[in-house]
Amino acid sequence: MTSSSDTDHNNDDDDEEIDPNSLGDWRQFRMNLANSGFSSPSSTSFDDDATSNSSISSVMSIDGINLGDDNTSFSSSRTTSSLEKEGEGSSSSSSMKTSRPKSVSKRNEELLRGQNVALAEEYLNGVWAHESAVPEVGGLVCRMPLEAEIYRGDSSSRMHKKLQQLLESDEYDRLEDVPSTSLKSSPSTGGASTSSLKAQSTASDDPEEEVSFSALAAKTVFWYRGAEKLLKRELGRITMGANENGKIEVDRLGGDSLELLQLYMDHQQTWQEVCLVVEKDDRKGTAKTITINRPMAFKLSKSMGRLVLLGAYQATQVENGIVERKEQSGYETQNLVKFLVAFENQCGVYVGGPDKMDEPATLIHGIADLPGSVEISPGTGIYEGGLEAAMDGVLSGKYKPLDFRFFIGHTSYEGGELDYACEVGKYQPVACSRPLVLKQCMQLPKPLWHEVLEFCGGELKEISKLELMKREDLQ
Repeated sequence: MTSSSDTDHNNDDDDEEIDPNSLGDWRQFRMNLANSGFSSPSSTSFDDDATSNSSISSVMSIDGINLGDDNTSFSSSRTTSSLEKEGEGSSSSSSMKTSRPKSVSKRNEELLRGQNVALAEEYLNGVWAHESAVPEVGGLVCRMPLEAEIYRGDSSSRMHKKLQQLLESDEYDRLEDVPSTSLKSSPSTGGASTSSLKAQSTASDDPEEEVSFSALAAKTVFWYRGAEKLLKRELGRITMGANENGKIEVDRLGGDSLELLQLYMDHQQTWQEVCLVVEKDDRKGTAKTITINRPMAFKLSKSMGRLVLLGAYQATQVENGIVERKEQSGYETQNLVKFLVAFENQCGVYVGGPDKMDEPATLIHGIADLPGSVEISPGTGIYEGGLEAAMDGVLSGKYKPLDFRFFIGHTSYEGGELDYACEVGKYQPVACSRPLVLKQCMQLPKPLWHEVLEFCGGELKEISKLELMKREDLQ
C-alpha cells in the first residue's frame, strides 16, 4: 500500500523532470539578466562569522550573478568598512556595479578573424562571460591565482585564517612590500609570483586596461597585496628551513608550512588553466573537464597524428627510446593517412588534462550538423565527436582544419571534488558564450585566462589586471 507521503514524493520527482530543449536559450537569457542592472540595497549587513561568505553568496546572487553590492563578496569586516568609506564617501548605500566589457583585446579579435571568419563574427556580435555559482556542463572553470585561492579559502584553511588576521591587523602596514626582483609570473614559473604591483599599463591594446582606482579595485589590491606579503613571509620561512644540501625536509614542516607547500605545488601544475566542463553528474559527484588553453602542436607529424587519432595503447619501443603507437589494421593505416592529409598543415592539438592521455584525442567543435557529433549540453552549441565527417569535410573544402580542436587527456573528478575546488576558491566557475570555448588558443596576444576574466568584469577583471602586471613575457 502506498502512503500519501510516498505519492507526494513520486509526484515531486515527476515535477522535476523538465525537457532541457524546452527551455530555449536559457544561457543567453541569464546573461541578459546579468546585464540588466538589477541591484539590491547595500545596507544589508552580515555577521563576521565563519558562514558569512556563504551567506552573502546565497542571498546576494542568482546563479552566480551578483545582484547587489560587490563589496559584500569575500570581504573581511576591516576591508569592507574601510574601503566603503574611502571609495564611496558618505554615500554608504551606493553599490558598485559590475561592468562587463564588450571587447578586451582587438589583437585577439584580429587573430580569430584570420582563423575562422564565422566564429569571429559571432564573437564580435555578442561574446559574453559571467561568474557562475557552480560548475556546469558547457561552462568553464578558471584556475585562480594562489593569492585569490588563499583569500577565498574556507574557514578550515590555516593560510586563509592567517590572511584574514593579517588584513584585520596593523601588521599589514608593517610587513615589507614585496620587491620587484622576486619570482615573476609566467608560464615557465607556474605563475608563482611574489612581485610587486606596478601602476603602469600592461600588455594590452585597450586604453581601459590602465590600473583603475575604483573602490572595487582598491579593495581587490588591498587583499591581493596582503596575500602577496603573506606568501613571501611564509615561503621565506620554508626555504630558510632547508638542509645543507638545499632540500626541504617535508616531514619536519609544521601544519601551516605543509599546507602552503601543497597549495604552492598544486598551483604550479595548474597555473591559469581554463577548463571546459564536458561532463557532470551531481548525484554521483563526478565530473570531467578539458583544459582548453594548453597548446601542444599546430601541425601534425606522423607520430603526433598517431597519438591524436589512435592514442598510445599498445605502444611499442622504437629507436632512441621513443614510444610510438603502431596501427593495428589496414583500416587504421588508411584512416591515419586520411587524417594526416586533412590536418597535417594546420591542426590545433592541446593537452586536455593528466587523465587518459593514452586514449585517442577528444574532438570539440561548433558544427551542429556534423554527423557523429553530440552536443555536450543542450543550448551550448558546443559539440564533441564526428571525426570521420570532420576529415571528409576538410578534404572536400567544406570545413577548415582550424574549425576543430583536439584534446589529449582530460581531468576526472569524483566525490564532488570539482564543486569543492570551486567552493574553496581554487577554481572560478564561469558561464560564457561558445566563441570563447571554440576559438583556437594559438599564440594569443592576450592569454585566454585574462580574456575570460576580463569579460566577466568586476573583481575578476581586477584580478586579471594584477596578474598581467607580473607577466614580463607580455610587457
